[in-house]
Amino acid sequence: MTGLKWKIGQVEISQITEIDAGDVIQGAIKEATPENIKAIKWLYPHFADEHGKLKSLVQSFLIKSNGKNILIDTCNGNDKIRSDLPQWGKLHTDFLKKLNAISADAKDIDIVICTHFHCDHVGWNTKLENGIWKPTFMNAKYIFPREEYDYWKQMPEKELEDDKHAFNDSVAPIIKSGLAEFVDPDHKIDNRVKLIPTPGHTPDHVSIMIESDGQNAMISGDFLHHPCQIASPNWSMPYDSLPDKALDTRRKILSQIADANILLIGSHFPNPVAGHVRRSKEGFVFEI
Repeated sequence: MTGLKWKIGQVEISQITEIDAGDVIQGAIKEATPENIKAIKWLYPHFADEHGKLKSLVQSFLIKSNGKNILIDTCNGNDKIRSDLPQWGKLHTDFLKKLNAISADAKDIDIVICTHFHCDHVGWNTKLENGIWKPTFMNAKYIFPREEYDYWKQMPEKELEDDKHAFNDSVAPIIKSGLAEFVDPDHKIDNRVKLIPTPGHTPDHVSIMIESDGQNAMISGDFLHHPCQIASPNWSMPYDSLPDKALDTRRKILSQIADANILLIGSHFPNPVAGHVRRSKEGFVFEI
């Protein structure tokens, strides 16, 4: 039941998977046809199958740093009504049991960080109790990028209905409960964990940087969705709120972390999830 783990100096990172996302991610990246995917040879066998079908996950990551349990993104959650992506709605998964399996009960979570407010990153913020959405992690401080909240509270017409529903059932109840803390996109959690701005997929999207004992890791969030976008950073998706900014961010961050001592942990990447971006004659590759 337990997932993968990584040690970054004094920091431990654990994977908590919720559901498969390969079909959804492939359908959203229009250039990710089976033919185009098969042409990127290094995607097989971990990130795509022999038929050019993408592999992907919806998952969270638990960071243990300085005695604190820090949960990064909270997947889709159970019992949520989703119309745009019905396969991600009305779920009944064992997410909390998987959390328990890595010695962290819901009551033990100290901090929840949402990289952005799309439905598959905020769902377990809340759970349904007697018809009311209640915070799942009652002892946690929920870290929300300030401008991300300001954007979504306006219910932008162009955005998916599922994400508007997610704001109402998975974000607004946290605000009402008084558990939210609004921060800037470069907010420092502690001396080892900090946010870094990676805007574009949503206006105030952030990624997570971990630095300890000379070792480094980055949890991507959705500034990219699949390793195929490392090979082809110009492959975008319609769910990017600011497409041009998303492309700029993808190119910029990949250039910064390429050939650096930074373990990239992809928020939607399938197992083995983590690796290093390297420069190649064709551009970038992802090495595990």
